[in-house]
Amino acid sequence: MAVNRLTLCSVVLLLCVASFSRAQDGAGAPDTGGWHSLDAVRAAAERALRAQLGTELTGVELSARSLDPRLRVRACGGKLETQAGPPRGTQTRVLVQVSCPGIPWSLNVPVDIRREFDVLVMRRPVARGESLAAADVSVQKRVLPGLSSPFVGRVEDLKNRLARRPLAEGTALTADALTAALLIKRGQTVTLAVSAGGIEVRAPGLALADATARQRLRVQNLDSLKVVEGVAESDGVVRVTL
Repeated sequence: MAVNRLTLCSVVLLLCVASFSRAQDGAGAPDTGGWHSLDAVRAAAERALRAQLGTELTGVELSARSLDPRLRVRACGGKLETQAGPPRGTQTRVLVQVSCPGIPWSLNVPVDIRREFDVLVMRRPVARGESLAAADVSVQKRVLPGLSSPFVGRVEDLKNRLARRPLAEGTALTADALTAALLIKRGQTVTLAVSAGGIEVRAPGLALADATARQRLRVQNLDSLKVVEGVAESDGVVRVTL
């Protein structure tokens, strides 16, 4: 009987040691209860969209929307599969499909797109029709939704541009806030330039309409009084094609 009791105690002791060992081995791992981490699903969606965008676009920030915490999907033993289409136009959010190949579940994860841009900001107020120069603006960094910006980002883009409307100090310049400066005004005396066979002929003319750079307009040849059509080439010069 003493031997049987000793044997029984040894078996119980071994079971206790084994249970403690298993508890220690699993202490460092999160208990997901057999469900896949939703944060891992979101991260997979972000990686898929970034791969779709490529490396040429700089300053892009991607942020997958939080998923409903009540959502449960079975843990995927293999690599998650993803499908992401490229953003279209001014799209600021893309749905990325994340699925598990071994278990039939699939989730559409919304991913927000933001990008850093240079933006020209007015350093002083200007009136309608006033020309703008580099000293009138400052260049600021701004993170905007989507991959394109409605704002003017380069000082070079102010060349031959006028304010379409009054602009207050601190205004971020949009493309529609500017208009092309007139190279030629109606009633202005201009020079008509015609090239043919390597020879250029010039004649005085009268502009019959306003025109910005490279805009077509009708002009009258003051020598022949004939009305022709040409393109505003530079200040006071209209290029006529025969």
